[in-house]
Parts: sequence; C-alpha cells; structure tokens
Amino acid sequence: MEEVKEIGDVEKHYEVLDMVGDGGQGDLFLGRDRKSGEKVALKLQKARDLGPESFFHSAGRSLLEEGSRMTLLKGIQAIPEVIATGTHRGRRCLIVEFVEGRQLQNVLLAARPVRHPGTVASIIGQLCEILWEVHTRDLVHCDLKPENVIVEPDGRLRLIDMGYAITAGEPTEYERGTRGWASPEQSDACPSGLTRRADIFGLGCILLEMTVMRLPYGGLEERAELGGPVLPADRLEKLPPEFASLALRMVRWEGEERPADVREVFDRIRRYLPQQGSRRPSKRLRPDPTEYYRTHPPRLWR
Repeated sequence: MEEVKEIGDVEKHYEVLDMVGDGGQGDLFLGRDRKSGEKVALKLQKARDLGPESFFHSAGRSLLEEGSRMTLLKGIQAIPEVIATGTHRGRRCLIVEFVEGRQLQNVLLAARPVRHPGTVASIIGQLCEILWEVHTRDLVHCDLKPENVIVEPDGRLRLIDMGYAITAGEPTEYERGTRGWASPEQSDACPSGLTRRADIFGLGCILLEMTVMRLPYGGLEERAELGGPVLPADRLEKLPPEFASLALRMVRWEGEERPADVREVFDRIRRYLPQQGSRRPSKRLRPDPTEYYRTHPPRLWR
C-alpha cells in the first residue's frame, strides 16, 4: 500500500476543535490548518482503556492501514482524500479532507419514509456510481450505512469511513461491518473472502431503511438468522412497487442470488432518475440528492 505522509505531532500543524463523531473504530474531530485556516477532519484512534497495551497499539496500526486503503482510492472525487497521518496526545490520527454537508442518516430522519421515486433513485444511483469506482480498484467498503454517507449542499453524495474496507476476495477471520447493514457473510469469519455483493447487500439495506423504515432480518434488534423473514408482512406491503423486487433481491441471504454488480442495480433504477433540467420534488430532502441528476448526467453510464 502507498505510504501516507507522516507529520508527527498533529497539534503543531492543526488546531483540534470539536468532536463531531463517535464511531466504533475511532473518534472524529473537526480541525483547522494553523497556516491556511482550512478545515480538516481528524480521525483519532479510541483512547486507551483498561485492556492490554498491545490492543491499543494494534488499533493504531489499523487506523494507519485505513489511511493506506484510502490512498488506493485517490482520484475518486466522492471519497475524501487522506492528507497525512500523525499522533495526537499518544493516539494515532488520520488527517482527512473535510466534507461540508450533512450525514445521510440525519437527512433521512427528517423526512422518512422517503418514497418519491426520483429521490430514492438519486440516492441509490449516486451510491452505485461511487461503489463502481471503489470496486474497480478491487476494494469492498463493508460498512455501507447512512451514517457513512455525506450529502453536500449541492446534493452530491460522498462516501466516508474506510475502516472496514478490504481487498475483494480476501478471507476474514471475524465479523466486519455494522449489525443491521452488514451482509450475512460479514457476520462471521468468511474463509472464501468478501465480494462486491456484500456492498450490494448494504446498499439494499439503505433502500429498505429509507422507504419502509426497517432493516432486513431483524435489523439492529437481533442477529440475522438463515430462514428468517426479510421484513414483517406490514412493511413488505409498504415497499414502493418501483423498487420492491430489486430491494428484496439486493438483500438475499446468499450473495450469489443478489445482483452481480452495482451497474446492474443502476440499470434497474435508471428510468426513475430525474431528467436534466427537471423540477425539484415538491417534498424534497435538504440537501436535495436529486439536484445532482437534475444538473448533471450520470458520470459513468450515459
């Protein structure tokens, strides 16, 4: 993996401001470059607890590995760029491009259920375009969820947090991802290796979550089990007919039964994308993801 620039003591170069996120693999802070005044995002490994020192050092190495994975995605506009690594009060730190906008999670919470076909297609379509580029570089994100998607003021989506990303086909020894959005093959060791179909499952979860406000197979409430219902009957009835069969196929238990890649998903939702120059939806999200397609053609598949 490509080496990331090491700057040593973070506070010599950046002012560490407010904590803005608390994830399982690190804490996210807002920072400011002391010379230019530009905002940055600072991802710090979790502070050391009462566990062995070796666990703390291993977490630091994992954070640096995340930075190296992100360099493999350099040039993909929708993935924030890693600027440098450093240390802040004994904790390893990634300095990352700051993304202005709101978490998709908060955008959806203010408006769910989201069933306008153009809005649903704009969110899923943009994520398909981003994931296509990630998958082309042989990586699987493994942690697709609204919390890891930022909606910029102009409606563009950005995909963040590569902490669980892995090379496609690489075997795993433990669970990887977030319960509720992680595919069944991510919930335990996967000797055969994870594939891009794991991300298609996560994308299907986002589709279900915003349209019927429920994650498949019990969601966050219980560990998914083979043979369990995908959704309760009352939620199945509320699936928008435009996306029902696609959504259920995306979250099939067996990876081989899901769409082969995100382009296949995109082709299924393409007809519902807003046309260039069309009007905003009467009930729009803020920021509005439809603005992306109302002002630009699809980047990858025209």
